Amino acid sequence: MSTLRNISRLADVATVLARNGFADLAARLDLPGWKPGGRHLAAEKLARRYSVGARLRMVAEDLGPTFVKLGQLVSLRPDLLPKELVLELRLLQDRVTPEPYAAILDAVHKSLGRPLDETFSDFSTEPLASASLAQVHRARRRDDGRWVAVKVRRPGILTVVEADLALLAALARTLHQRVDHLKPYNLPELVQEITLHLRQEMDFSLEARHMQTARAHQGPRPGLDIPAPHPDLCCPSLLTMDLVVGSRLEDAALTPAQKRTLARQLAAAILEQVLKHGFFHADPHPGNILVQTSGEAPRLALLDWGLVGRLTPKMRFLLGDMLVAVVDREPLDLVRAMQAMGAAPSSGDSTALVHDVEEMLERVHSVPLHQIDTSALILDLMDLLRVHHLKMQPQYALLDKAFLEMEGLARELDPDFDAVEVARPLVGSLWLERWRPDVVYKLVRRHLREGLDLLKDLPGRLDHLLGMLEHGEMSMEFKHKGLVPLTKAIQDSSNRVTMGLIVAALIVGSSMIITTGVEPKIFGLPALGLIGYLFSGIAGLWLVWSIFRSGRF
Repeated sequence: MSTLRNISRLADVATVLARNGFADLAARLDLPGWKPGGRHLAAEKLARRYSVGARLRMVAEDLGPTFVKLGQLVSLRPDLLPKELVLELRLLQDRVTPEPYAAILDAVHKSLGRPLDETFSDFSTEPLASASLAQVHRARRRDDGRWVAVKVRRPGILTVVEADLALLAALARTLHQRVDHLKPYNLPELVQEITLHLRQEMDFSLEARHMQTARAHQGPRPGLDIPAPHPDLCCPSLLTMDLVVGSRLEDAALTPAQKRTLARQLAAAILEQVLKHGFFHADPHPGNILVQTSGEAPRLALLDWGLVGRLTPKMRFLLGDMLVAVVDREPLDLVRAMQAMGAAPSSGDSTALVHDVEEMLERVHSVPLHQIDTSALILDLMDLLRVHHLKMQPQYALLDKAFLEMEGLARELDPDFDAVEVARPLVGSLWLERWRPDVVYKLVRRHLREGLDLLKDLPGRLDHLLGMLEHGEMSMEFKHKGLVPLTKAIQDSSNRVTMGLIVAALIVGSSMIITTGVEPKIFGLPALGLIGYLFSGIAGLWLVWSIFRSGRF
């Protein structure tokens, strides 16, 4: 049944790709259900009207919630994918029809291991929010009467997601092997990264720990709340947290002054998470933020901590170096910071990269500092990495999304928002932290320990190396990547030539047997000769079919 479901799902993928103008892609993937020549006029019109990125977004929407979530996660890597595609995929909306109330009650019962009415005295029939992986319901604890929000994983979604991830991994491998211009994107590795993020998002006990960590780092902060989880009512498929009563930003009645205040508070909170704590909310889009207007001053609540980023102290210091290099217009310093962040090799010719970075900084500084559009700057920088075939570490890619979402939301609240002004004191504090005596002491102590370990192990390593030289066990291997396609072509050609010679030999041998008239006979002809003709005909047809299938003839 699993195999039949996979075949059916692949047929759906083929149909959706063809309908959205990707018939050639469906043909290359050899998907079941795909019929050559099945192009439709409507699909061709669609291809002329919309960009590739827009049509890929449509494909994700047509294939359902799992692929919508996958598209959103793919948009986390603007250093690997074109900027236009990233921006289109970030338009995907994760809203689906709610599950029936009975199914949710059954899911809560299975998650908690006891009937729902033993835990909650009240449980709303209508969800507060509904997404592809889960939905949230308002409830009241029976033991202490507190109102809470209960996030329940959709019944059966784990099986569906794992099956779709397996299919996606197989499709990524096939595309990587068959489509040369997609190889620089390394789709199999990208799918592995997406799989890791998606599995983390589906583990709600992990999200509860994220919320506890964020609350411990933040402490009592004016203007921003993080709901407290209830660990006794949390598990991988269910998350219970404090209920936040509020409205979405677009629905909140706020004065211009209140909007400006909230914009600065949100930006300061996200930047502090990144630059001070190295633990940050990686998806602060409007759907994950509520405005509470019940108190004296409006407050923001940051929800959905399934996707978070982590930066080590070294990564935070390098990020500070990069921000300073952008503000001070130092292209060489910016490239060095990028190299240290793992985006570029530390050796080799980086002249072209420095030149492009310098041009980018000229565009950035063509306007006053307070008018710099940092979100556009980040996207341009990531696009530059893609053009130069450089790759950022995944945590920096999550940081890019967090900054983009944060600044976009802040500018929606306050069109005159100045991200540089908010970040300046935090970058200064980061620089002071870097040279604090205790931090310098730890760095020196670690380097000293590593140096002593190296000196201690050096005699043994040298002895091992000399022993290998003495016994002739040392060897060197050279591999030229450019020769791999040539080697494969030669192997394919030699295999076809060999098969052709075998077919020719079978035909010649069978003809000689036919002329002898030896027994036994079939239809008056030697049976051995007829069998030889049969095998040579099958082998010849297979050879011709394989040549036409490869498209190289």
